[in-house]
Order: sequence, then C-alpha cells, then structure tokens
Amino acid sequence: MTRGLDTTTIPFRLRGVEGEVSVDYGVNDDPVRWGYDVLDLDWFTPERVHGFPVIQASVKHPAEGYAADMGWLQVVRYDVKDPGEEEHQVVFDVPPQLSETESPYAAFGVRPTFFDAPAAGAKNMVWDADTFLAYSPDAVLSRVIRPLCGFSWGYRASNGVIQLSPLSIAGPEEWERNLPDLRGRYPTWSFESWGLQ
Repeated sequence: MTRGLDTTTIPFRLRGVEGEVSVDYGVNDDPVRWGYDVLDLDWFTPERVHGFPVIQASVKHPAEGYAADMGWLQVVRYDVKDPGEEEHQVVFDVPPQLSETESPYAAFGVRPTFFDAPAAGAKNMVWDADTFLAYSPDAVLSRVIRPLCGFSWGYRASNGVIQLSPLSIAGPEEWERNLPDLRGRYPTWSFESWGLQ
C-alpha cells in the first residue's frame, strides 16, 4: 500500500499468463507529494487541491519487452451543477500534450503505471471515471485494443465538500458502456470485446 492510500488488487490474464494490478486510492492530503507544484498552474494552492482523490495503479506481469506493452485508457464523465455553470462532459483523459493526437492512451509502455489526481473549481459536481488496462494483440503494430481489467472511481462535490466514491472493479458492462464514445472519438482504432485472449 502506498502511504495513506487503500490498495485494491485486480487480477488479469494476458496471453494466457496471470498478472495483477495494484490500485492505491484515497484522499489527496499532500498535493506537493503528488507533484502539483511542478505543473505550474496559476490557480494551484495546496488548499484548493487538498481533499480530492488521488489514484495510482501499478501492473505486475512476468512478460518482458514488447510482450509486456500495455496501455491505460480512462473515460471521465462529469456534471457541473453550480447555478449558471451547468454542464455535462465526456472526457477521454489523455495527457494534455497528446490531447490533439489520435492516441486514446492515458499511459502506455512496458507494464505502465497509471496516475491521476483530479481537482476542479466547481462547488457542486459529480465526477466519475472508468479506467481500463488494455493491450494490442501484436504489441505495438496495430490500432487494436483489447481490455484486460479495469476499475471505476470518482468523487462528488457538494457546496465545496469533497466525498470520494468507492473504488469498484470494472468489467464487461463498464467496457461496453464506454465503447460508443471511444469508437466515436477514435474511429481509426478498433476496440474489441471483453474477454478475448
């Protein structure tokens, strides 16, 4: 367990070999520890980020090299409920440097680690994320994505008070729910069904 966070272990199977993801999740009570100070955000103060969620997912699998190439995808749905600011958004959560590219991955590489620590200025909102570990059958050659495992998480803000949503394991239902949005945003990628090996 990462200091101060709860850990959930999620098994998966890649090319017939068992692996697992360790998800550390909890309240962001130290934004500087999690790197907010290096983001150079003009609105950042530790007080504005304190209390929001922080999450980190680490992959364990015996494969090496190209056989261990995997990626993380995250679809976020949020509803802002502040008077005069109401909005609903579906966001494909990729690093800002890659937001205009055709890559759907939040992180990609050999046994990649996923990290997120969202924060928003809205006083009243619902913020939900479905996060999936996935791979391509030919490692890095085609734009084919097969899911391995996943989890759902998020938070609620009510009059500025943040309440984390419990982390839950995501499966075929959550993957299928996100497929229309993923296929619409990334038409040059093929998102395959849950459970293929």
